[in-house]
Amino acid sequence: MIGNDKLLVSVGRLSRKKQLAFALLIFERMLPSLFAFSKDTGFNASCYVQAKDAAWATLQNSTVHRSISEACLRGVPDTEDYSHELTSFALNAALAANDIISFTKDGRAEHITSVSALAGDSLYLYLSDLEGSGVSSTEEDSWIVSHALMREENRRQEADIEFLAGLPEPLSDEAIISLKVRAGTQPPLLPLTM
Repeated sequence: MIGNDKLLVSVGRLSRKKQLAFALLIFERMLPSLFAFSKDTGFNASCYVQAKDAAWATLQNSTVHRSISEACLRGVPDTEDYSHELTSFALNAALAANDIISFTKDGRAEHITSVSALAGDSLYLYLSDLEGSGVSSTEEDSWIVSHALMREENRRQEADIEFLAGLPEPLSDEAIISLKVRAGTQPPLLPLTM
């Protein structure tokens, strides 16, 4: 998504809790693909909902219980077990949840950039499928990078960073409510009319 170095610098200026909130905003955009996959295949996505809720709670000084972390790590959808068109997108969302949980444990910024990269990978894969074959990989890459969906996600991530930078420190209850409202009103990462 946003260039990895640029993202690291921008996110690095945020407090640890705001970094977590940034990843959660991206993850919330990825979740509809996981939920659609779960609905169609019977995959149990409940640990990812619990992980999301637990990560939001850490913004108010809660901790993520180890059992949630272990269940999410064990339960990622395997692309060898599913042939559904949303499998890769569901896998990326599950991996993003695991990065978020890991960040709550160790605070390493690479987990946050990984969440952004997983969102970008999902968009890239989606747009690659739209483009189909018949063009060179250079043309395809150029088309994908300049596509409206990719540009919009980059814009959203930049806007999320700007929004988070403007919130008070420490994050107040009102700020967390505004973050949850922002998360709940954003469109999904991918159009779900696949």
